[in-house]
Amino acid sequence: MLRTITTWTITAAFAAGLALISPLPALQAASSVYPISYPAFPVTINETIIDQVHSVYPLLLYRDITYFPMTWDYTSALGLTAAWNGQKGLSIAMQDKKAGCSPLKQTLSAQANSSTGSASAIPAPFPVTVNGSLIDNTKEPYPVLFYNDITYFPMTWKFTKEAFNWQVNWDNARGYEIQSCVRPTQEKLIQTDSFNLANGGQLAAKDDWIYMNPSRSSGGAHSLVKAKADGTNRMKLSDDNAMSINIVGDWLYYINFEASSPSAIYKIRTDGTDRTMVSQTAASRLWVHDGWIYYIPLAEQPNEMGGIYQTSSGIFRMKTDGTSEQKLLEDTKVSGFYLNDEQIYFRLMEGEHTKLYLMNLDGSGQKMLRNDVTDFIVADDWIYYVLDRKQMYKMSLDGSVDIPLFELEKPQLSSMTYWNGWIYYTKFISGSIAGANPIERIRIDGTDQQKVTEARPLSLYIAGNEMYFANWSMGDQTLEHFKLNN
Repeated sequence: MLRTITTWTITAAFAAGLALISPLPALQAASSVYPISYPAFPVTINETIIDQVHSVYPLLLYRDITYFPMTWDYTSALGLTAAWNGQKGLSIAMQDKKAGCSPLKQTLSAQANSSTGSASAIPAPFPVTVNGSLIDNTKEPYPVLFYNDITYFPMTWKFTKEAFNWQVNWDNARGYEIQSCVRPTQEKLIQTDSFNLANGGQLAAKDDWIYMNPSRSSGGAHSLVKAKADGTNRMKLSDDNAMSINIVGDWLYYINFEASSPSAIYKIRTDGTDRTMVSQTAASRLWVHDGWIYYIPLAEQPNEMGGIYQTSSGIFRMKTDGTSEQKLLEDTKVSGFYLNDEQIYFRLMEGEHTKLYLMNLDGSGQKMLRNDVTDFIVADDWIYYVLDRKQMYKMSLDGSVDIPLFELEKPQLSSMTYWNGWIYYTKFISGSIAGANPIERIRIDGTDQQKVTEARPLSLYIAGNEMYFANWSMGDQTLEHFKLNN
């Protein structure tokens, strides 16, 4: 099967405002009809996995060739320009290489596309040119097609390599991949760092180094260490019980949880020198972004038994030198937050419910998104969240599109992360014995649910192509790891 050859589509009525209305209704009516189906394998553009199941503009297959819908989002991601002229039809050309490609934005809906059955398309009822050359659609073995008012363009070798010089690949596990532009390495690292911080930050990775608190002991010694990804060159940096580890240049910022005193915010160079207390503030979460430290401060409160307990007092930020503290949100019920671009997503306990909110980095523009959210991450501009520890959903960043992925019989969903088109998650089974709590995964479209391994995982971390998990045993949280597979 020629799955290494892809196609795509251009909107007959461009989503970005280019009106691609067919001027030839008579020709359309007289056109041949071509049987089409939907790809049953993963497809990736510039390392972004396409959610084919929920796409408003689904990919198509004709004679084992993948066709992409040429909406504005797809042409931008592929580094192409598209123009419509009433007499000359549709014109497609490569952009200036300096312009690069835009990240793929996916238009999704909660209604799933059928993976079975058949449909049909017609040849594009207007002229199509590629890089200035007119295509004779009547002689093309894989013609440009027209389906649901969208133009679909066949990405055969003739187009992917000869016309556009893209890198294409087929892999039995990863499916079909197009690389029209290189996704910035820093962008990928920031996303992975975010997943790790959302799960507690017991580990952070940069280049070929991993910085971690290998064992959070309930009563023993602790250490902040670094090691190569293959486990060599291991070096202890400090004796700190470090969490929320952030890598900023050649510095590590983290919370040091002391057994005999309140936690405090520290920094240390990646070579173990210049260990410095940034602030005596006791905090439970820490996130460093653009010269600011965002954190949840802890305040001591008396309990009914005459003792003292710590509770969150909102979301604050300070400069990385410990100055200019600002209160962004004052609330004792904050139970975690997540930075994504210029917004903060956070959860609040309100009565018996945990609600998901968003706000700007300065604390303005608060908006409630969903109720009863027990965990969430943000991956490729979609929020993947757990509802009541039973159901997993994905929704757009503004909450306008909400898509159910799967549901368990019992409330068992816990920590979650993302890697290569898969959502990995843990299941906490009450009363289970050691080795009975699984790590599982599911594709971003909610299909192909799989068990990965069994352990007692409390949180999940990604470092390169390895997954680390905090394995619980008698109160200790020891990092273990295994290699991820596509």
